[in-house]
Amino acid sequence: MRNLKLYSDDYFYDPSFPLKILRRDPELAYPLHSHDFYEMVIIAAGSGIHFGKTHEFELRPGNVFVISPGMEHGYKDIKGLVLYNILFSPSLFGDKFFDLRQMAGFQALFYIEPSCRTDTPLTERFLQLSPSQMAEIMPMLDSIMAETDSMEINAGSRAMAFAKMLQFLVFLFRTYENSTAANPDHRKIMRLAEVFSYIESHLDSTITTEELMDKAAMSASTLNRYFKKATGLSPVEYQIHKRIELACMLMRTTDLSMMLISDRTGFSDSNYFTRTFRKVMGVTPSRYRSDKTLWY
Repeated sequence: MRNLKLYSDDYFYDPSFPLKILRRDPELAYPLHSHDFYEMVIIAAGSGIHFGKTHEFELRPGNVFVISPGMEHGYKDIKGLVLYNILFSPSLFGDKFFDLRQMAGFQALFYIEPSCRTDTPLTERFLQLSPSQMAEIMPMLDSIMAETDSMEINAGSRAMAFAKMLQFLVFLFRTYENSTAANPDHRKIMRLAEVFSYIESHLDSTITTEELMDKAAMSASTLNRYFKKATGLSPVEYQIHKRIELACMLMRTTDLSMMLISDRTGFSDSNYFTRTFRKVMGVTPSRYRSDKTLWY
């Protein structure tokens, strides 16, 4: 039987503003499926089993986790399950992520945890919100939901929903970073998340593998294994891709010369920058800047 796939066009009112919040009350059993957008899940009440092709885990109130585009998942053995689904595309934030990506909580939820789910039970790894924290975020979610549902009739709803979404995410990531969970897996996830955050904070320079090993308190082989699992790249390759990603953003949003962009992304040699850019993007920097069809 062919697995169900859900598409952005069926959920977002406005393709230029891909954000939607759904309150499932109650959530029903749902077969294995995937989608072309991110889904953040917050369990509000009840219980059930979340499953994928190679894993499953029990759900409980306060669980927060992220389903990446293309990841197959479903729900079964449902008992009074109530949850919020925050559906969004990364294009919602575009180049306006500011320092969100530098937060360890962002890296943990969006990169580290999803990459580990295929072969390791994560019941104790999720960000687990307390009842008081749930009481704080649920009005935020209801407020964002109200704004996104009224975009067609209320001026300013997109701006307000965007602002409230950023507020919610910062609260969530700070909560994750401040978690004092004693579980060894949680500590490992946070060490890895701090490595990802460290890279995001140093895109203007080359970082050595030794620096990252020290940050993660891991051997080179262990660090490489986790990076490969989370990104498909080695730590060195990941750094290069992130620096090229920054270069692309600077080309789209500024009039800086290629020499200055090369310098700001840690490539002291502009010829090396051009070669590396072409290897990653498949085109030269000048071609990328001039051809806006390559931007999306």
